[in-house]
Amino acid sequence: MLFLKRIITSLALIYLLVALLILFFPFVRTSSVGIFSAYSLPMEVNMLLGFTWASVAVIGLLLIFENIDSGLLRRTVGKQERKINELKAQLFDAQKPLGPPAYPTPAAQPAPGVAYPTAEQTRRPDPLPPTPPPTTY
Repeated sequence: MLFLKRIITSLALIYLLVALLILFFPFVRTSSVGIFSAYSLPMEVNMLLGFTWASVAVIGLLLIFENIDSGLLRRTVGKQERKINELKAQLFDAQKPLGPPAYPTPAAQPAPGVAYPTAEQTRRPDPLPPTPPPTTY
């Protein structure tokens, strides 16, 4: 498929080069018409019509082969993605089960940054009564 695509692309490029030479250089046009017979205006018109039909055929072939090639590429990419997903699923199924969690359990949590009084400390009366703030007169 790639070989046909390259051949048609090469033909399209060669055709484009010849067509541009004939269209933009009058000397090339008259000499190419003169190859087949004596130069005449209807012969030149027929030659340009022939180039137009040839361009339709070449560009049509180019589009057809490009679409076929891109479709085949999409199909192979889809197959490869399905194969990758199957291999990922097999790898996931083959993994051993997880062990105990690595994070600390609620009973083993460290103490908070601020020490809160315990129930026993709140039941005991303070040994010293609070002192009133000093007053100034």
